[in-house]
Amino acid sequence: MSYVGDSLGPGETIVHEATIHWVVYFWPIVAVIVGLAATVLAWPYGLAVLAAAALWLLVAWFLSRTTELAVTSRKVVAKWGLVARSTIEQRLEKVDSISVDQTFLGRVLNFGNVTVHGTGINATPIKMIADPLVFRRKVEQAIEARRDVG
Repeated sequence: MSYVGDSLGPGETIVHEATIHWVVYFWPIVAVIVGLAATVLAWPYGLAVLAAAALWLLVAWFLSRTTELAVTSRKVVAKWGLVARSTIEQRLEKVDSISVDQTFLGRVLNFGNVTVHGTGINATPIKMIADPLVFRRKVEQAIEARRDVG
């Protein structure tokens, strides 16, 4: 089971789950292609470039697979890592604001950084999130739903 699923309290449900955007793979894949070309053109040195690029691609994949981002009916949850784990769990009542930072390319490809500002935590950006405006909207909707119930 996922970290988010394990962290749910009684009666709490997952409202929205977000992912890391596929663009995290772009530069590592470019590096692998360069490494392949370098391996053909400059055999022993190109192999080192290819190995480094493959490692970079593996790190990007690992980051993507071990990151969980969710909005539940009670909190915002972000988790990074597998063995060494970092988490943020911010109760919806304590969320003051959410900012979204997108570059031009981020707007075109629909990714960006989301920062949850709230009482009791440092403002921590969640980087390279897919559909950041949807994530912000889901947090806002969950806050409103929580106010209507409470």
